[in-house]
Amino acid sequence: MTRAPASGIWPDPSLTETLKASRQVLIMGHSNPDGDSLGSAVALTLALRSLNVAVFLGYNGRLYQHLTFLLEGLTDYGPIKPEPSEFRPFDLFVLVDCLHPNRIWDGFNNLSALPPRLVIDHHPGDPLKCGAKGVFHDASVSSTGELAFKVIEALNAPLTRTIAEALLAAIMSDTGFFSQNNATPECFRQASVLVAAGARSDYVVGRLKRNWTQSRVRLLRAALGTLEIAPSCHLASMIVTEAMLSETEATLDDMEGFVEYPRSMAGVEVAALFRVDGHGRTRVSLRSGLNYNVRELAEALGGGGHSQAAAYTDPSGDPVEARARFLAVAPRFLKPSS
Repeated sequence: MTRAPASGIWPDPSLTETLKASRQVLIMGHSNPDGDSLGSAVALTLALRSLNVAVFLGYNGRLYQHLTFLLEGLTDYGPIKPEPSEFRPFDLFVLVDCLHPNRIWDGFNNLSALPPRLVIDHHPGDPLKCGAKGVFHDASVSSTGELAFKVIEALNAPLTRTIAEALLAAIMSDTGFFSQNNATPECFRQASVLVAAGARSDYVVGRLKRNWTQSRVRLLRAALGTLEIAPSCHLASMIVTEAMLSETEATLDDMEGFVEYPRSMAGVEVAALFRVDGHGRTRVSLRSGLNYNVRELAEALGGGGHSQAAAYTDPSGDPVEARARFLAVAPRFLKPSS
């Protein structure tokens, strides 16, 4: 394995011993896994399999098209339903990039039906609420990919090109390709190790970013036509409706990353995207600069996330209504931090 001097928090040896001693492991990230969630889960799956641990990689919700390259050549993965019969084969359940199973299956709280649990995550919150027997949690790091990297180092598993590229995709996804303030020296240390192990940064960036369909371009043009700016709280927002998806022949996957466009405008500190989620609701994605904390706003509306990247779900299937409700609340929360 390619290695470098470790720094920062390190997994407890009992966690890695539990992973290696398990008979059949289920690894899952949060619903509709993003690049950090899926990349971390894939890397851990492959690392454990290299140590002869049987692992099934589960997921719930959509697999975004731009992330499916992470699964190329992978076997033994698929959707998992929140039913006791689905969990019986497993003696360990590893939650990756989420603190509780209710982030995998909305509202799930039947913890007694689950196998013993380990949590590997960087989101703020209490990782013990799900009754985990082991935890590797640090809300100060950029991504779960950073923590997965350290677990794999501690396991002394071979760092293959495939594992290295999955980890690089995870870290890139949650640091905005190393453009955000959470891109610390430790991120760059890990990235250098991953590239030395064979990860092709140009390939990973290309698969994550340079894969637009014509439908996606048409959808972005339509979404930009809904742009509204609220100067009082330095906020810009866009909408994506079912009608826009139909007219542009686009899919739910095609909206990924749209929230970054309003924030690219000079003077805009907070961006919001209101988009249909395919289940009769509106998903609201929030992004902000250093001076604004969008996590508090998302939590007030039933969601959560990080200070600069958060989200929540509005029960309405009409993004126009969802934006109106949001704008009535947002000014109370969107005030520059001192």
